[in-house]
Amino acid sequence: MRKAIMCFIGAMMILSLAACTPTTEKGKTGEVKQTQAAGGVADKNPDPTAPELDVVSVYTVSEDGSKLEGTMDAVEELNEQALVDLLIQYGVLAEGTQAVSFTAEGEPASKEVGPGMVAAPGAEAESNLKEYGTLELNQFPEDQKEMKLQAVANTFIENMDVVYMTIKVNGEVAAENLSRVDAGK
Repeated sequence: MRKAIMCFIGAMMILSLAACTPTTEKGKTGEVKQTQAAGGVADKNPDPTAPELDVVSVYTVSEDGSKLEGTMDAVEELNEQALVDLLIQYGVLAEGTQAVSFTAEGEPASKEVGPGMVAAPGAEAESNLKEYGTLELNQFPEDQKEMKLQAVANTFIENMDVVYMTIKVNGEVAAENLSRVDAGK
């Protein structure tokens, strides 16, 4: 029964995709012209009034609580509150959480090129990378606290260009010098 239903759904998807593909018209000279979709525009140009967005990585805790999962999103302005708002939206932090402050300082101890960073040999790569970042929040959820602290740390490390993160809640250190942990491990 399941196989029959899945075959039927698959056939419907194929038919709907086939129905949505543009068709061609042959003119009398044998040339092929592309037809225009109803209400469509021949040349699609980007909206000049659309805001420019910064693409960011957001880390969350998996449903079973065993690992971190990463996803991409976008913000109009990359700052600590925008990242906190995304973490609220993805269920890592509770509604009403505010970023009290964020600081990044110190030069990284190592200038080695890490995963995902490409630099020509002998060339100095410009970087805004800082050694330590400190984020202070007004509250933090108690459930799955260690995993959520790591999700917040990963999100800030990757987007705010820091190597180690300290997270404070109302002035008290909740986690100190967290480094990035690969999602899914």
